[in-house]
Amino acid sequence: MRAPVTDVPLTGAVTIVVAEGRRMMRLARELEPGVFDALLEEYHRHLRQLLESMGGREVDFDSDTGMAAFPTAKQAALAAVAAQRAVAGHEWPHGRQLAMSVGLDSGTAGESWDGPAVARCSELCDAAEGGQIFVTQAVSSALEEDDLGELVLRDLGEVPLRRSDRKVRAHELVMPAK
Repeated sequence: MRAPVTDVPLTGAVTIVVAEGRRMMRLARELEPGVFDALLEEYHRHLRQLLESMGGREVDFDSDTGMAAFPTAKQAALAAVAAQRAVAGHEWPHGRQLAMSVGLDSGTAGESWDGPAVARCSELCDAAEGGQIFVTQAVSSALEEDDLGELVLRDLGEVPLRRSDRKVRAHELVMPAK
């Protein structure tokens, strides 16, 4: 894992965004190793630039998963939407579409990045399909007070995880079609 990029660490409450590439392991099997490595490097660079330009701090990557912390839930939500649109609209070198699932949760800055907020984000990513943004109840509540323009929050209730028999409570941040 690459060391996190940061100018000044965030303090206090933050909203964490975890974005996970969908079907990346399938691409790793289908593409030549050098081609897949170049694709993954471009995915990291593209997503890192976007998250940092939207105010994301302590941006980090592990394989096909990127993570960033934002000072507010609204900043995190807008960055998640921009990341989804950027990845979906980018012309990737192998000629196929890439997709991500994204999870948002709030936590305390300074906690280990292996803490409960990151774990909840990872579970939300696991439950979401490519192109979906799932948020926790805490993030949904924070966003209800913000003007999100055309974005809509939808309570999904309990949704199943892919990698276990468990379920997780999720709200979906729905983007209008462009």
